[in-house]
Amino acid sequence: MLITLDWHSAYRYDVPVRLLNMELHVVPISDDSQELIAYTLEVDPPGPLNVHLRADPFGNSVQRVDLLGPVARVAVSLRAEVRTSTALSHEPPLTPLLRALALGATRRAPFSAGVIALAEEMGDASNPIAYAGWLQAAIADRYEYLVGHSEVTDTADDLIASGRGVCQDFAHLMLGALRSRGIPALYVSGFLAPDEGATVSDAGHAWVRVFADGAWFGFDPANRRAEGEHYIVTALGRDYDDVAPVRGSYRGMAEESWSATIQVESMQQTPQ
Repeated sequence: MLITLDWHSAYRYDVPVRLLNMELHVVPISDDSQELIAYTLEVDPPGPLNVHLRADPFGNSVQRVDLLGPVARVAVSLRAEVRTSTALSHEPPLTPLLRALALGATRRAPFSAGVIALAEEMGDASNPIAYAGWLQAAIADRYEYLVGHSEVTDTADDLIASGRGVCQDFAHLMLGALRSRGIPALYVSGFLAPDEGATVSDAGHAWVRVFADGAWFGFDPANRRAEGEHYIVTALGRDYDDVAPVRGSYRGMAEESWSATIQVESMQQTPQ
């Protein structure tokens, strides 16, 4: 599937700030399941932009923006063209370091009593793919997907307590349960594209990849489906904190406000 992605984000400060640093995880990666054909990334006001490909243990594309200031507004715009497929990805390879990262508990995906209880209830975990399928179905059945209910800082335990959340929360719960049973798994940040010929404006998404038999298998507990050609991967990590689309710091005593728009279009591919 051929997909175009337009992503725009703006930060405003009521008092100009200085020494502003931004780290971005928004450019789609290239792996066995998708190809980044082309992209442009623009920053206003313009400043040094250092692009690092495969810059971390997860194989992410990380962009860093540094502005000396004074700055009252920063806008970042991305336009990318991606070709996706249904193929499994063998990247990143499961090195000893990545295995340790993909098996460890985090603040958002803890090995808490509630997470472990759910994991053990799913039974035998000797077949990671079958087990992940059971777990995905259980999470989809038990928890309500509700936009606006949870906070960006929420954890898997918050989802268990409230019974409601969004894709990020579903992914964190699934990650904690998988890892507690010794199954390497990563948080995936990206976008969910519409069917060919359609455009969607609310496309930010998160799901899970499980490592088994030398490849990464994608599971989307929020939609009870496997990762496929509608999924655009921008970054992989232990949880949301590793792959937040934008994070950074600045020097000053300003109040910050933020806005973002996303548009994803799936296009008909010309037969070969």
